Amino acid sequence: MCGIAGAVGLDRPLDPARARAVLGALAHRGPDAVGEQTINGVWLGFRRLSILDLERRADQPFHDEQARLNIVFNGEIYNYVELRRQLEQRGWSFRTTGDTEVLLNGYQEWGLGVFDRANGMWACAIHDASRPDVLLSRDRFGEKPLYYGQAADGWWFASEPLALRAAGAGTGRADAERIAAFLSFGDVEHPTASYFEGISQLEPGCTMRLGPEGPTALRRYWNIDDVVGNALRSPTPSSHCIRGALDDAVRIRMRADVTVGTSLSGGVDSSTIIASMRVADSGRAIHAFTSSFPGDPSDEWQRADLVARRNDVTLHRVVPDPASFVTEIDSLVEHQGGPIESPTVYAQWCVMRAAREAGVTVLLDGQGADEVFGGYRKYFWIALASEMTRGRPDRAATMWREWANAHDIPALSLRQLAPVTVPGVMAPLVAAGSRPLSGLLGPALREARPSLPLARSAHGSLLSRAATTDLSRLLLPRLLRYGDRNSMAWSREMRLPFLDPAVVTAGLASAWDRGMQHGWTKFALRTAMAERLPDEVVWRRDKTAYEVPEKSWLTRPDILEAIAGARQHLASTGIVHARRGRALNPWRALSLSRFLLRYEVTL
Repeated sequence: MCGIAGAVGLDRPLDPARARAVLGALAHRGPDAVGEQTINGVWLGFRRLSILDLERRADQPFHDEQARLNIVFNGEIYNYVELRRQLEQRGWSFRTTGDTEVLLNGYQEWGLGVFDRANGMWACAIHDASRPDVLLSRDRFGEKPLYYGQAADGWWFASEPLALRAAGAGTGRADAERIAAFLSFGDVEHPTASYFEGISQLEPGCTMRLGPEGPTALRRYWNIDDVVGNALRSPTPSSHCIRGALDDAVRIRMRADVTVGTSLSGGVDSSTIIASMRVADSGRAIHAFTSSFPGDPSDEWQRADLVARRNDVTLHRVVPDPASFVTEIDSLVEHQGGPIESPTVYAQWCVMRAAREAGVTVLLDGQGADEVFGGYRKYFWIALASEMTRGRPDRAATMWREWANAHDIPALSLRQLAPVTVPGVMAPLVAAGSRPLSGLLGPALREARPSLPLARSAHGSLLSRAATTDLSRLLLPRLLRYGDRNSMAWSREMRLPFLDPAVVTAGLASAWDRGMQHGWTKFALRTAMAERLPDEVVWRRDKTAYEVPEKSWLTRPDILEAIAGARQHLASTGIVHARRGRALNPWRALSLSRFLLRYEVTL
């Protein structure tokens, strides 16, 4: 896990002070080593967080002198052991024991096909010393970030916009359409844009060449729509198959030469990871970290403690302080590279800091489970609307009765429910390109055209199309950005077993709507883990998002004062309407104002 940066098209050696500034902006991503090189007008820079092969021989930029290839690589290839074995059978030898050399040799053996074979998270740049450009690649879901932009002396890429700004890339202004979209829809991570004008992202699941003339040869090697289509054509997996896929995903994500722990809430997702970690290694000392809010109904501590004691896990209680949130939000939005949707992001920030204090470098996390196995309650309403629009009222009625009974919902008739469900589900999708909160936008954003980058799917029901959108456009990309930036701010690595390709396929093939007919979300996952986890965790109905108690935080004078100042700032700059802007979500107002001030950017 590291921070990478580079430039192409340089006609003179890079100024050392500028190189230090760029790499200094990534120091939190890699405190253990720093390296750089310039060959044929291409500069590569690297900050290392040592996870595999802790020796200096594995530092980067990493070279293959015979092939004249160089690589800077941020991430982990979890199946590097299996890929190395395949390469050795083909005659390759290795001088390191980690995954970087496996990726570089795999590129020489299989070309771009190495990314199809790799099971992991990554953002990397490969440079052939005979060429003036670099090959960039990003993992399937975009767990690892990769930005690029043009400066006065060439094109640059880096793990974070902060480093590109230090290099002078972009215009120096905020991106008006991204800011308008944030105000209108919330923090929806755009697949190719950033919050900075002139700084773009390489889309997940893609490779691209970046040369002196800019980006070329964009190629998609992986597409979530194809995965969904294949999953829908696959047999519904058994509980045994789901457990096996999860156990394998967790096992290979425990590969590290440093301490591996996990975050833990009181829900089935993170508890599943704990149980699979114990299957992989029954004797390992495991540290888990739980964000807790004593006295609040949302507190997860008791259930997390139950799971920890059952699996002989050392549990660390992390209590985010709202007063500290006010003082730390500037650092939080700086590391995020943009505004945040809610202070829930701060809870994860505190967990990662606690992991650092405890000396745990790698944490497994349950992100992705809700999108892969159908965990959001909105999926019930989408499934219900889908059945009604497909002319299956009997099935819809059964689904509604069981869900209503399970969740103590008044027993409206299907006739009464129809006007609520169908328009209620369809309208947000149909109107996604509109400007529902445009009345809040001020004169500075009058020309902006905010839109939601919804995915287009040719497969399956409305439910599966909604899952595709959440996985690739709406929910998961935002969570991945939060997780990467929060973990790397404290030099920690976060690994996500639920995004393993085999787990994703099993989850998407697990017939969500069938489970919802029993009144449950994630029915297949719950059933699969029932024999390993306490019933009060597997079959709990009151689980909400792992979030801070926002209502009580909004009664604090220090937070209210900060929000009032933020609203005044946004109105004075013309970003929100002076009067109607008071209706803006308070957390959006606070984080956006602090982001603009912290980065000293205007529209």
